[in-house]
Amino acid sequence: MQPTGYESNVPQAGLEESHGRMDAVKEKLGQVGRKLKRIEVRESIVDHPFMAIGIGAALGAIVGLAVPKKERGLVGGAASAMITAIAMRLVREAAFKKLGAMAKDFLHNQSQAEPQYSPAYENR
Repeated sequence: MQPTGYESNVPQAGLEESHGRMDAVKEKLGQVGRKLKRIEVRESIVDHPFMAIGIGAALGAIVGLAVPKKERGLVGGAASAMITAIAMRLVREAAFKKLGAMAKDFLHNQSQAEPQYSPAYENR
């Protein structure tokens, strides 16, 4: 098939190769997306609350120490504040939930423990 009109100006060699590369990139991005969907962020935070707080603090420090950017507009600042507040609330809730469960388990184990004999109680 002979190219006609404007198609004759487009180089035909290598087009199939670039389409192959694009397909490979799309496939790789699809694989990454499927892996990200399998990660349960909330469950990970609940399982490791202290690590989540540390990671959040480190990311906040990195973002805060990054090269200063121009001033945000009113809407951008409000959106950033809202996203930050939601993220901090999620992390705080998960951390307190885990700490509460740990405290409950500790107290439950303490109440079921056998009282230990202590000679100091006999002298009273």
